[in-house]
Amino acid sequence: MQMTTIRGVLIAAASMLFLHASPSLAQDDNNGPMTWGEDAQYDQVVFVKFKPGKRERAMQIIDEYFVPAAKKAGTSEPIYVEHFQTGKWDMLLVWHLKGGTADLEWYRSAEDLKWFGALAELNGGEEAAQKLWDEYVSTVAESVAQIGHHHTGMTK
Repeated sequence: MQMTTIRGVLIAAASMLFLHASPSLAQDDNNGPMTWGEDAQYDQVVFVKFKPGKRERAMQIIDEYFVPAAKKAGTSEPIYVEHFQTGKWDMLLVWHLKGGTADLEWYRSAEDLKWFGALAELNGGEEAAQKLWDEYVSTVAESVAQIGHHHTGMTK
């Protein structure tokens, strides 16, 4: 199984999981980036650009295979999805990092493995699941994943 983070993927679809947070792009104040606080909630934001003519198939794979696998596995789904008409990107997905930045410490998290197991179970085994994953990844021209945070009850 070659899958990395499902969030990322689908997410990104595939960010294919090229998770790379860009701290150099974070907003800084005089004391450095504001990334702390008991009320900080962390999210992974993935921007996806599909290859020409592949967007429809990518969305079909997500809707018909990836979402049912997430529901069966009880794993996270994006908390927000945006489809763009303008600009470089075709889609944006946001996943809440339930465990905060510690969720990023895994090459393949337990949640990712659970999701892939459900994908395999629903679609005839690991080989079939990997084939679906590979097809989805083949629809993605580029993806970028960023990590951000917001504060509950505040607008910092």
